[in-house]
Amino acid sequence: MLLADDQEKVRSALKLFIEQEGGFCVVGEASTASDLLYHLMKTNPHVVLLDWELPGLPDSPQKLSPLRLVAPDIKIIALSGVPEARKSALAEGADGFVSKSEPPENVLRALYFAYDKV
Repeated sequence: MLLADDQEKVRSALKLFIEQEGGFCVVGEASTASDLLYHLMKTNPHVVLLDWELPGLPDSPQKLSPLRLVAPDIKIIALSGVPEARKSALAEGADGFVSKSEPPENVLRALYFAYDKV
């Protein structure tokens, strides 16, 4: 799994929680869209936990296009501090959505769901 969030503290907390509680392996971290694309090509993960407001991503509705070009089969779980972003994330092709205000267990649920679809 690949973590993409511009806030280092968020990435660190998510990585620690996910690896301890979920048994998932985080193969890379990205703080910008260009970092994310680099890690996608380098590590070929099954799932990306993507900050919906990640710097460098194109504006809607093309936000996921660069990721799908590099990794067409990748499962993308959108993560946002703006709960209202759920509708646009799912409409644009994200495989799941978790608000940053939701309990961390919801991240695990979304990841298990995504891995079941791999």
